[in-house]
Amino acid sequence: MIEKTKGIIVRVTKFSESSLVVKVFTEVFGMRTYMVRGVRKKKSRTPMNLFQPLSILDMVVYEKAGREIQQVKEVKSGHIYSSIPYEMAKTSMAVFLNEVLYKAIGEEETNENMFQFIYQSMQYLDEADEKYQNFHLWFLTHFTRFLGFEASGNFATRQAIFDMQEGRYTSLKLPESISIHPPLSSIFHELHLDKSFGEEMNISREQRRLLLEKLHQYYQFHLPNFSELKSLQVLTEVMSS
Repeated sequence: MIEKTKGIIVRVTKFSESSLVVKVFTEVFGMRTYMVRGVRKKKSRTPMNLFQPLSILDMVVYEKAGREIQQVKEVKSGHIYSSIPYEMAKTSMAVFLNEVLYKAIGEEETNENMFQFIYQSMQYLDEADEKYQNFHLWFLTHFTRFLGFEASGNFATRQAIFDMQEGRYTSLKLPESISIHPPLSSIFHELHLDKSFGEEMNISREQRRLLLEKLHQYYQFHLPNFSELKSLQVLTEVMSS
C-alpha cells in the first residue's frame, strides 16, 4: 500500500554502492526503517543532504505490515534548516538529540503528539537567533512526558530533592547518585513548567553542565537500553565554551 507521511531522520547507514538504509520516526507509522535506492549515485535526483541528523522529510512509502525494512517511493525535504547545519552550538544540539531519539523511541511506537513535539521543537531551534543555550535541557525535560517518566510537579521548599528513581520531589536526604539536589532541582522544576523552550531562564554554564549530566542519568534510570551517549561530551564542551 502506498502511503504519505512526514518523517524525521534518526539514523543513516550506507547500503551497497548506491543505496541507504535509514531509520525514520514517522508521523503516521512511528519508527520505521526504509531502503532508499540509488540515492548515492552521481546523477541521483534525490540529494544526499536530505539525510542528515533530524532532517524533516515528506515521504511517499510502500507500507507492508510485518516487513522489517520498508521501501521509499519518493522523498523530498519537508523543512530546510537555515541555521542548524551552520552554527556549531545548534549542530551539536541536533547531533545529541538525534542520539537521544534513536535510543529512546521504541521500534513500533506510533505517537503523533511526540512527532509534533519534535518537529516544532526543531523548527524553533533552527529559527532561534539567540537565547537557545538551554534548549537541549528544555527538550530533555519535556520529552519525558512522551516516554512515561515525566517528573511530578510536587516541588516545594521543604521537599526540593528530586528522586530520579521515583520521578518526584521529596524531603528525604537521598544520595546524590539517585537524586537532584537544590539548586539544580529548582532549575529542573522551572524547566518543567517553562513554555518558552528555556529561552527565558537564566542558567549558568556550570549549572547547565551539571543538569545535563543529571538528565542523562535520569533517562538511564527509566530506559533500560539507554546506554552512554557518545555525543554528550562534545555538546558539553561546546556549551561550556
